[in-house]
Amino acid sequence: MKNLRSYDPIWMGVLTGLAALILWYFSSIAIEKSITPVTDKVWPFFSAGLGAFFGSYFAYLFRKHEEQQAKLKKRKSSLDACLFTLIRQYNAMFQMKKEFEKHATILDRAFSMQAMKFPEYKDARIDFENLSFLTEINEINQLLELTIEQERFEQTIISMEIRNNFHIEKLQPAIEKTNINGRELPLEEIERLLGRLIFHTAINSATQTYTLLCKNLDSNHELHQKTWNIAKRIFPNQVFLKPSELHVKNKPDL
Repeated sequence: MKNLRSYDPIWMGVLTGLAALILWYFSSIAIEKSITPVTDKVWPFFSAGLGAFFGSYFAYLFRKHEEQQAKLKKRKSSLDACLFTLIRQYNAMFQMKKEFEKHATILDRAFSMQAMKFPEYKDARIDFENLSFLTEINEINQLLELTIEQERFEQTIISMEIRNNFHIEKLQPAIEKTNINGRELPLEEIERLLGRLIFHTAINSATQTYTLLCKNLDSNHELHQKTWNIAKRIFPNQVFLKPSELHVKNKPDL
């Protein structure tokens, strides 16, 4: 029914034109015979009407085709951008995780790992507005999962920044002040020298950030694969960016 309604203006135009033609023909009988349309006069008028109708109809079909192609092109570009953003987020977290794993234990990560400077990732955001078409193809859950994944990524970046700032502003000055850097000391002695707050904050911050990195790498990879599957279902003959082939299931090694 929805498709039929889109042709209403055309059919109404045709019916109106035919009605006007019939009215003109029969009303002319009551006026005078000399203006009564004969076949050779009616046919050019009628054929011109048919020509105009078919011209308008095919122009309408061509315009609809162009609009459909533009819509598909926009959807393809939106999916490409989404997959590219996901792989950027994955690579960012992967590099951070590699830095953590250069230090074998949580204590090394908490006290020996320096603050790390990474590129800005504020522009690594998924464009949800252009992905709103997912609701039209019954993939609203995918859109919601992408929203959650974006929030997870931002939470991880914030956690990393908090850990870096704490290390620079609190932990490093405390280590230099107590001169414990490089010394083999019992945990109780390190806690006493640094203070309970700095000691436990350093451990908790490193633990939380590393755990978030591991979990988000897994969720990012899984969601990338799901988005890729949807993209291939809509555009089976197109090429899309696949998830990282280096991914392995992460388990926080604390």
